[in-house]
Formats: sequence, C-alpha cells, structure tokens
Amino acid sequence: MPSVTSGSVLVTGASGYIGAWVVKYLVDQGFSVVVAIRNDQQGEFIKNRFPEYKGKVSHINVPDIQQEGAYDEAVKGVDAIIHTASPACECRSISASPLAHAFCLCSEIIGPAVKGATGILKSAQKFGTNVKRVVLTSSTSAIHDYQYAGDNVSFDENVWNTNVLEMVHDKSSSPWSVYQTAKTLAEKAAFAYVKDNQPAYDLVTIQPSYNYGPIIHQTGKELGSTPGMFISTFASPDTTGKLIGDWVDVRDTAELHVLALQNQAIGGERLMTTTGLFAWQDLYDVLNDVGYDAPGKDTKGAGKNKRNVPVLNNKTFKYFPEFKYRSLEESVREMGVDLKARGYIN
Repeated sequence: MPSVTSGSVLVTGASGYIGAWVVKYLVDQGFSVVVAIRNDQQGEFIKNRFPEYKGKVSHINVPDIQQEGAYDEAVKGVDAIIHTASPACECRSISASPLAHAFCLCSEIIGPAVKGATGILKSAQKFGTNVKRVVLTSSTSAIHDYQYAGDNVSFDENVWNTNVLEMVHDKSSSPWSVYQTAKTLAEKAAFAYVKDNQPAYDLVTIQPSYNYGPIIHQTGKELGSTPGMFISTFASPDTTGKLIGDWVDVRDTAELHVLALQNQAIGGERLMTTTGLFAWQDLYDVLNDVGYDAPGKDTKGAGKNKRNVPVLNNKTFKYFPEFKYRSLEESVREMGVDLKARGYIN
C-alpha cells in the first residue's frame, strides 16, 4: 500500500494526551486534520489551542464511539486514519485501587475496546474510499506483562501478551489485567478484520508504553491517562522503589504515529514505542533534582536492581534509522513543569 505523505487525516481521541500531540505533528508536517471528538467544545479547544493552525484543523462530532457506524461520516474524504480513541467506562464493576482509577480500568471496557477497534475499520472500508492506511493505537500491554517474565525473556513486536488472556475470566480479575486483556484482544481483532475482509487500506498498530512529557490537551479536575496515574502515586508512599514497566515520551509516541503513515514498508506491522524500564523512584529522582516536592527523597536510585527484562524496540530503528528517543530526564522534567503550572504538584 502506498505511504501517505500529504492530504487529510482523521484523528480520533484528539482531545487526549497522545491524540493532541498527534494533531500537532500532523499539521507541522503539512497535513490537514479532521478530529473526531464528542462535542463542539472539545473541537473548539483543539482548534484554539493552536491558532497558527487555522484552516488546517476541523472537527466532526462522534458522541458515542461504541455506536454501530459511529465513524461512517467521519471517514469520508480523508486519506488516512490515526485511531487513538479508547472507550470510556465508569468503573462500576471492579473496586479499583487509586492507581487503577487513573485509567478507569474496569471489565466493561473489553467488549467496547474490541468493537471500537473493528468499528472504525468497518466504516473505513464502507465509506472511506480514499483511505490508504489506518494507524491504530494499542499498548505494550498487548505485548508483555513484565511482572510475569523470567530473567531470560525479552519482548518485541513479535510477542503477544497471552498470559493475561488466561487470567481474566470474571469480575474478580484485577483492573490492570482487564485493561491488558482489552488492549490485546482489540489489537488482535483489528488484524483479524483486515485479514478476513481485505480492505483497500492497510493497518499499522502502535504499542506505546507509559507516556510522559509535556501536556497540551485540555485538562480539568481529573487529568486521566498516564499523568493522572503519576499524580496518584504522590499519595502512595510504598511506590518509591517499585518497578512499573517501560516508558516513552508522549511526543515520541505521537511522532511515530505520523511517521508510520509515511513509510510504505511498515504496512501490516506492529511498532512498539518504548525507551526502557523504569521504577517510580526514577521519576521522583528527576523531579527532586530540579526542586519539586516529590516522594523518595531518602531512597534515591531505588528499584534499579529490578531491571532484568529486556524490552526491545528494534523496529523503530529498522524503519526510522534517524529517529532518537528522548531521555527520561527531559520527559519527566517537562511534564513536571506542566503539572506544577496546573496546580497538580508542588
């Protein structure tokens, strides 16, 4: 399938942490963007956030992304789709921890996540006559769960998180396992749809890890996403030395979504965006070093001895050899500036 280097791109989830950065990178590279959002207010915020993009960003309302044919109108006339949206839920089914509540992880997301991934593909096949490529945001959760890995196990894009599929059977499952299951099954369903239906477009999936970095999306009382999860740890003193997983700067994730449109050879591939493993203490160390009142002031460096599971991002450099990931210090420092400016941390 030809690459998409110009034209119009539909972005779903553009009001979110990753989606807002995707919009910025697209317009900066000359694309026009249609953002699918829930209401006019979100659409106007995105357009006003970057006044220099006037005439380059338009919006279409999609109030319920789980509804059958939700994207039928949105896909018309665009040349590509970047689908970052995920279904929301109300956390009614599982009594989640504060960390889990930041992601709103409940069992109700599994079915909607699968339907959301395949629904936009169906709309694109029926009505997106110009669509050449769909880039779908998945998660490293669809690849691995480092907590259950042995010392000699490594992870890359060829691996699927099959362990979690065996763990989730009922509402007693942990919220995190439910989230991982939703991401794994949704991505598998997307590839299955393309294989079974042979649409005119091809599919690329992106697996970001925990995203950190500056915040440009609209925020309110609740941040949501990874920044919200990070904020919740400030009230959890037992997190200082805890190994969390792998991380990436949100700008790198967004840029790789856009680069995935422009590379012909990457069609049909999975692309994991990750920089390496981290413990909460690593984030605290960065923030404390630049004067923030973060936990872990007396436990600097805690958790470093737990990093024994290689997480490989070889495909990034195979397809984009000039690409460079940002450092944890840069990412967390700049996120800290934004969080402090918004009053989330001191």
